[in-house]
Amino acid sequence: MGGNMDDFIADSAHRYIASLAARHDGLPEVPEDLSSVLGRLEYLQRAHPSARDIMLGIGLCRLAMGEPRASEPFEYLSGHVLSPVARFFLLLTRLKFGAHDRTFGELRSFLRETAIVFDDVAFEVFSTLSAVHRCDGWCAMWPDGRIAVGLADGKDGDVTWHHDDMEHRAELASLGSFAGFGVYEITNFELPASLPVIHVRHDGRDMLGSALEPRTIWRCEGFVEGCAEGLTGWFRYPNNLGADEHVRVRAMEDDRLLFDDEVGDGCSDLLVAEKARTPFLIPWSDLDGVETPAVRVTDRFAQEFYGSPLDPLAGARYARAQAQWVARTFPTACSKSSMPDSNQPFPALYSPQFREGVHQEAGSGRVGRPVAIIIPVYKGYEVTRECIELALQWRGPDDRLVVINDFSPDPRIVSFLEGVADREGITVVHNERNRGFTCSANRGLREVGQDEDAVLLNSDTIPPPDWITKLQQAVYRAPDIGTATPLSNAATIFSYPRKDGNNPIPSLDEVRELSSLLAEIDSREIIEVPTGHGFCMYIRAECLHQTGVLREDVFAQGYGEENDFSRRAASLGWRHVVCLGTYVGHAEGQSFSAFKGDLIRRNLALLNGLHPGYDRLVHEWQERNPLQRFRRDLDIRRLSHAIGNRQTVALMTHDREGGVHRFVRERAASILENGCVPLVISPCAAEGEGDYPQWEVAPCLADEYPNIILSRRGPGLRELLLSLHCGKMEIHSYIGAGIKDIHWVSLFGFDYDVYLHDYSWFCPQITLVSHNSLYCGEPELSACQTCVMDRGHATGDDTALPLLRELGTDIFRRARAVIASCHDVATRYRRHIDVPVVLEQWEAPVPTQDIVFTPRDPTDVRRILLIGAIGIEKGYDLLLRLARHVAASGLPLRFSIVGFTCDDSRLLETGVVEITGRYAENELTSLIRMQKCDWGFLPAVWPETWSYVLTEFWRHDFPVVTFDIGAPAERIRTAGGGLVIPLHLPVASVASVLLNPARFMSR
Repeated sequence: MGGNMDDFIADSAHRYIASLAARHDGLPEVPEDLSSVLGRLEYLQRAHPSARDIMLGIGLCRLAMGEPRASEPFEYLSGHVLSPVARFFLLLTRLKFGAHDRTFGELRSFLRETAIVFDDVAFEVFSTLSAVHRCDGWCAMWPDGRIAVGLADGKDGDVTWHHDDMEHRAELASLGSFAGFGVYEITNFELPASLPVIHVRHDGRDMLGSALEPRTIWRCEGFVEGCAEGLTGWFRYPNNLGADEHVRVRAMEDDRLLFDDEVGDGCSDLLVAEKARTPFLIPWSDLDGVETPAVRVTDRFAQEFYGSPLDPLAGARYARAQAQWVARTFPTACSKSSMPDSNQPFPALYSPQFREGVHQEAGSGRVGRPVAIIIPVYKGYEVTRECIELALQWRGPDDRLVVINDFSPDPRIVSFLEGVADREGITVVHNERNRGFTCSANRGLREVGQDEDAVLLNSDTIPPPDWITKLQQAVYRAPDIGTATPLSNAATIFSYPRKDGNNPIPSLDEVRELSSLLAEIDSREIIEVPTGHGFCMYIRAECLHQTGVLREDVFAQGYGEENDFSRRAASLGWRHVVCLGTYVGHAEGQSFSAFKGDLIRRNLALLNGLHPGYDRLVHEWQERNPLQRFRRDLDIRRLSHAIGNRQTVALMTHDREGGVHRFVRERAASILENGCVPLVISPCAAEGEGDYPQWEVAPCLADEYPNIILSRRGPGLRELLLSLHCGKMEIHSYIGAGIKDIHWVSLFGFDYDVYLHDYSWFCPQITLVSHNSLYCGEPELSACQTCVMDRGHATGDDTALPLLRELGTDIFRRARAVIASCHDVATRYRRHIDVPVVLEQWEAPVPTQDIVFTPRDPTDVRRILLIGAIGIEKGYDLLLRLARHVAASGLPLRFSIVGFTCDDSRLLETGVVEITGRYAENELTSLIRMQKCDWGFLPAVWPETWSYVLTEFWRHDFPVVTFDIGAPAERIRTAGGGLVIPLHLPVASVASVLLNPARFMSR
């Protein structure tokens, strides 16, 4: 690479880091030492994993420092967001390090899909890589639509451009020479408004980058909604950083142009991880004022914004109509207005009293009514094909499919629909342009006959056998039921197993299996809901024809249109129910994932405007959670099938993270390997105010069972464990539940073991650390009670200390075994609770005979490694004093923390500490290796009961310095692999030890 490119990379890195400094603390405004900046950026990335600007900064820093790993953040950004800058710097990285095996495809895609960025450097990159791959020329598009071409020196011949079956000879104007290529502008080219694919050829052969894809380069992302001041929204061309955002507004009724102008100030700086959204506001005064009609909002190429079409003043007209009705209903003495025949109701203003626990006999089969299945189609070829094939396969003899092709951009979908159009039972209609889900669904609903029920079905659903029959049975259980919606993996209030819809997409086999189980249950219960869900909503014919179709004038591409329909139907007396007899899979979000949040927010506001109280209505239903009992019973039935004849083991634990959580997870894996099924039982909050707290039962199996929530009062948990063949229990903690509830569980009659992970059974502070953040020395009961009075209970359990120890002692004495990790823990417990304690190591032994401190030259900087989350008990205060002492004394010590602390900022201010931030378990080894440390340090000041961190040090061949307290000290004395030093050593003495631990080993 030439010096020009190296200068560009260095300047870009420094300039970009300077811009980041204004947004993120701890970055220098004028970055000089990029290596220190890089460490800080990587720390920030862990604190803000979704911050793409930080990721771009990491890539630029690494590239400027000559690190090949610069490609990693550029590759991630290129694969996850539309980032021309990341794609361009990925090309630069490949070029700098000679990694040309992938550059041909990456460069060709970049030229075709992205507008030119950083002109002069870009021309040099394009030309250099074209020469590497022996291409005679390349072509690209500028942000304003002009075309640039590069021709290798000495290459003559005609350059032509083609689109729409027309060929034009290019007129070229020279722009200069770059890396052995002459670069030119095609002066007689003008970008057509239809944005066709453009072929640029040299001597009849496509140049690298041809065929250019203006629809991708000018891909429009825009969103619009109405507000008090006018039309507001945002707009950008993500693949065209330098393009101007131009908005056009046309009246829907007569296509009259109401607004045509640029919005925003353009992109001032091209060096961005992704192009920012340009916000805009078009005042009513720039349109037709209070008479502004329903409009369509597009860019200059007629690419429609999400949220368009819209009637921005529909709410105002609705409010005006309501005011006029009130004026006529309560007239003045002089009013001559006549009474209206009817008025628009407020269907959600007053919450209906949903009926609960209603049971009614269902018919044994279909009611005989034909069904029209309406399927709008846009994107997602694989799921669309599967959905339509399954709907055809499972339809009844009189059912039919109406498929609406919403101008799909995927030729595979178009071809598939053409292939099925002639099959019996399906009608395919085509929109002349993309109109969105609501308009397309309406086109199908208007095809529904007088005595024909309808099903709105998303094209990304997975219907099982007999699904229509089950939905129809649910609707016809009562004469006033208008719609039924099945359970699904992703369907808001109809979601299962997780009620928040955060469930994996099921396979067809999983859908069929769950549907069969629901059919086996054959619940006759009617559970009423405030709204149906349009992903799969069965609509009775009378309900549809009385209520009308969806409001395409308000809800544009979708989200909320079926809720509006449901509330309109409710105002006419129709009820909506959950179908408990079938399960329909849902791949969700095939069409407008980039706009989903904006559409939901906008349309939810519209819903509340059209149906005041809608939010409250849904919230109250969710608070009552009438599906909870059914979800729980379904979980238990599924779990019982999965367990079969195996025994289960109940593991009682707390509701916090940390070592206990890890130990229980590993115990569960061991139990599963031994042929039993572990049930992890932890405390959770009460469902409603005034209710009793609950247990959450989580089986450690591949499938999820998130709804097994049982009250801590009563026999529910014991009965469940008996039904699931519970053979024994393990009590790992009472924290979160309270000693009284765990004592109650211990009386269930199961054999159980108690595992000692901390000192909470006799110390409400858990860690034996007193008010001065130091080990308390385990004083008499009276001193402990004073401590509790002063500091409270860290366990969350306010049981009096004598009763806590009394109940704990009773639990221990009736246990089959009380298990500790080492002699130190057992000895401390025997001082307070007189029961036998069994020793059992928490982990398999790690060989330590070769883990020793290696002497270092006195002038070398020693790097000390710390791992994990370092809070007060873990030695934070000592570490802070130590770091400040090292900084003030100029000692050659530096500390690297792979993890985080309770206050990172004060440690970082010392200048001798580096912190990676939170990490995933699979990152630990690579992070440790990157620190290039000499030995480890465990600064905990409480008697830890095991220390997984010590094990990690040994696994990575690091000897460890730790204080003479707790299990780590005992383990090092027994196995070697470190140095134990006196607790409460002065900071200066600790620093001396860390400088040269080997010197103290013989003492």
